[in-house]
Amino acid sequence: MDFSNFFRENLKKEKGKLVERKREVIFFLIVTVAPAFILFTIFYLLPIVTLIVTSFFKWDSMKIGGFIGFKNYIKMFGDPIFHQALRNNLSWSLCATFLHIPFALGVALILYTRPKGWKIFRTVYFLPHIISITAFAVIFRSVFNPSFGLLNAILGALGIEKYSTMNWFYNEFWAWKVIISTWLFHIGLLTMIFLAKITEIPVELYEAARIDGASSTKQAWYITIPLLRHVIGLCSILTVAGGLRYFEGLYIMTNGAPNWKTEILALYIYQQVTLLHYSYANTLGVALLVIGFLVILMFVKSFRIGEE
Repeated sequence: MDFSNFFRENLKKEKGKLVERKREVIFFLIVTVAPAFILFTIFYLLPIVTLIVTSFFKWDSMKIGGFIGFKNYIKMFGDPIFHQALRNNLSWSLCATFLHIPFALGVALILYTRPKGWKIFRTVYFLPHIISITAFAVIFRSVFNPSFGLLNAILGALGIEKYSTMNWFYNEFWAWKVIISTWLFHIGLLTMIFLAKITEIPVELYEAARIDGASSTKQAWYITIPLLRHVIGLCSILTVAGGLRYFEGLYIMTNGAPNWKTEILALYIYQQVTLLHYSYANTLGVALLVIGFLVILMFVKSFRIGEE
């Protein structure tokens, strides 16, 4: 038997099978990945490229004008309304990081212990997520109404006359603080995410800690929170990103009033579009895109998301 011919023929067969397998893999990738890539390109990549390109042109009507370079960006950095919106977005992000997330985590830790009535407690906190943002804004607009609002009625009943007639949404000192307060307790979804992750932590860790004499507080601080590091980072990204694109509720409650004290970037972009200042609105959109990217990058690095 000619073994050289035998091995040569087998090698050709194996090469043929390998080539056929590669073709099947390539075909599978084209069929499965190509549609998603096409949709991503059409609905995400091209709009982003268009957003950046048109920010360098004059576009204040239905027709794009000539190239104006960085004039829109110079205008933006000198715009006091942009600075106010940026400060509000920054304060929103800080509240999300240092108040919103810890509050949601604290509620999840309480629910994990299953106190009496914990199911009702869980439902109450998740209920706001069932209501649409528009309905949520209308409810709070009624609650803080100066004439018939629930809050002013309670303050009046308690004898606090100074604030019982306060127009909360149109007071320059209180307006943004009230907006933050309406959103601060909107933690149901984050609480459920934390609670689901806490239940995945091995019970043996807590049992060993109890044997060593660790209190519930120390167990939460030294076991639960470190093991939730990635989830805390992910929830921080979701919350801050949601705050950056938040629009409907703020538009219904104040629309940036009074004197732009409740202005944020997403709302300011919309207002510029209604004034047909398309290129300046796109410039603000680029700023929002960059801020969102930097925020996500910061959280990914800080919480080492993706690392073991």
